[in-house]
Amino acid sequence: MKKHLPFLILFPFLLASCIDDGENDKLQSSCDYIDFKYDNGAEDYLGELSNDYLLIACDTTYTDNEIQDYISTESYFDQNYDYTIYTQANYKYKEIPLKLKSSKNCEELTSIISDLQQNSIISYAHYTIQTDNCENLIWEPIGDLCVNSYSSLFYVKVSDETDLTDLNNVITETNTELIEQNEFMKKWFTIRATKNSNGDALKMANYFYETGLFESSEPDITKYPVE
Repeated sequence: MKKHLPFLILFPFLLASCIDDGENDKLQSSCDYIDFKYDNGAEDYLGELSNDYLLIACDTTYTDNEIQDYISTESYFDQNYDYTIYTQANYKYKEIPLKLKSSKNCEELTSIISDLQQNSIISYAHYTIQTDNCENLIWEPIGDLCVNSYSSLFYVKVSDETDLTDLNNVITETNTELIEQNEFMKKWFTIRATKNSNGDALKMANYFYETGLFESSEPDITKYPVE
């Protein structure tokens, strides 16, 4: 037995080291934030993750009062924050950028998003992105501090609008939804990612392009004032 003693002494430390490395790898891999989209075939940096805000969305079938009641029960959010519930014509969801009770790192945000999406009132929850630009599309200021995010939609350009085999196959593979074909630019199609898809709309927009089957794929980037 004596000749095995050094190994027996070292074994618990080796085991602990393996466990620690595994836990660290798991923690590191639990950050799902994607900081780029594709533009003309190259990665286009979107910006640094915001640690203080999240965007949630609820189906328009829910009233503002129902949404407010839900938010008031959710411990992740700053209950003193004066938020706005945004609606858009012909868009299925109401979007609400919310301030967190305390700053969170990416792993924590990923976990919070996963937890929020277990609730039936939440159609999706998305990361928000830091930005120095707090102007609308016609260069009007809309607040003192803004965050960027993205909706549930993304836009895919096919090579041949008369043959949608590849598009339909990837939609089925990713559990996304075909919404419509652009009336004026026939090669462009609007796709929706849901919380049951293989990833959120930004991840799916990138994935569609990465298949090599499509000419372009663009997420629907949004901007909201938060202060």
